[in-house]
Amino acid sequence: MTDLLLSEELLLIGLDDESGKARGMFNPASLHGALLCDLVERGAVTVDDRNKVVPAAAAPGHPALAAVHETITADPRPRSVSHWTGMLPSRHPKPAELVALRLVADGVLAREEGRVLGLFRTVRMPETDPGPERALRERLRSVLVQGTTPSPHDALLVALLHSTHQVRAAVSGVDTAQRRAAEKRARAVAKGLESDPVLKAQYDAAVLAAVMTTVTTVVVTTGGSS
Repeated sequence: MTDLLLSEELLLIGLDDESGKARGMFNPASLHGALLCDLVERGAVTVDDRNKVVPAAAAPGHPALAAVHETITADPRPRSVSHWTGMLPSRHPKPAELVALRLVADGVLAREEGRVLGLFRTVRMPETDPGPERALRERLRSVLVQGTTPSPHDALLVALLHSTHQVRAAVSGVDTAQRRAAEKRARAVAKGLESDPVLKAQYDAAVLAAVMTTVTTVVVTTGGSS
């Protein structure tokens, strides 16, 4: 298949290969920020000096990006990165299924629907082709454990993993010392993006995704315990 999106890579790391469900600390809500990063990376939108997201090209061919691009272009006013990071969850409430569309079409994931108690719809997406994820994890180990200089794309991916607490999941299988080194390396890569004028907008979206995910989780948890 063609090169993976940041959002697709984050999803592959976050899903359990066999159950097809979110594992560990992965929250699919973080995919909204990743989708914004993908749109910027592919030139479908730009972020101006006021931090406003501005459509810059026709809708991308990828179904997930096309859906988010359509949402952004439907708004008559340019809105900020933080606006869209907060708004996209209500417009696209099932981001994992949206991001998985091409992965399912290409046979990387399967899509299986079910019901809980015969009432509540569930979707799980077990892995059917381990090749793309295996190559992805090898790339990440090279950057995070071996210290290889990341490409701009991989630097953004590392920033997303760092901001969503998924570095450990990305380098599973390494020993404790290597895991700690990977987390330290991820922090350094993410910090380096803060001052990069080209990647700053995508870095901001990655951080905002983590913040909004945390806020959503706290609200849901607090509301459910009252």
